[in-house]
Amino acid sequence: MSSKTKDEKKLIRLISAYADIKNSIRTGQLLMSGVPDEIFEDIFLSFVMSYGRPFKESQGVGCIICDYPNYPTFGDSEMPVRHSRMIDLRDKFLAHSSAEGTRILITPPNVIPPLGGVISLHFRLDIGKREFGDIRFVEWLLELPKGFYFQLRADITNQLQKVFGSGSDLKQAFELATGHENFQWK
Repeated sequence: MSSKTKDEKKLIRLISAYADIKNSIRTGQLLMSGVPDEIFEDIFLSFVMSYGRPFKESQGVGCIICDYPNYPTFGDSEMPVRHSRMIDLRDKFLAHSSAEGTRILITPPNVIPPLGGVISLHFRLDIGKREFGDIRFVEWLLELPKGFYFQLRADITNQLQKVFGSGSDLKQAFELATGHENFQWK
């Protein structure tokens, strides 16, 4: 991607962020529509992770904060708090295991488990991970990717015009060269 101009790199970064934010909105709306309890946390994970991806350094794309140093600058005064909560959720609980989000109850062999169940011949591990299943919390957070989606859409349009002109001379669809390489395992 080193042969790309600064404007082309920015366009790729904006479009990549747009795809992630669009996925965050889709999974957030899915949560709002009602999903079975046993998959709520899995879909919540996708909601938060998709939102957070553009804000972390990415291979060949970079971090969207270089384009939005004062993010978020749209919506109501709670948007910075929403953003901070989403990134904390990603960093402290969902993208990485953390002691802050985990509780462990160990029951030794041949001891009655305090949470119920059968006596075991081995150590029993009851592991609890912090959950975020309150739909009101999802509803409150969902306003953040929705607002960013519209800002990204407008900025992508402006950046496309900057890189390719008005588009009136383009006569067919084309693939934007991203400079991607085939994936290689390390």
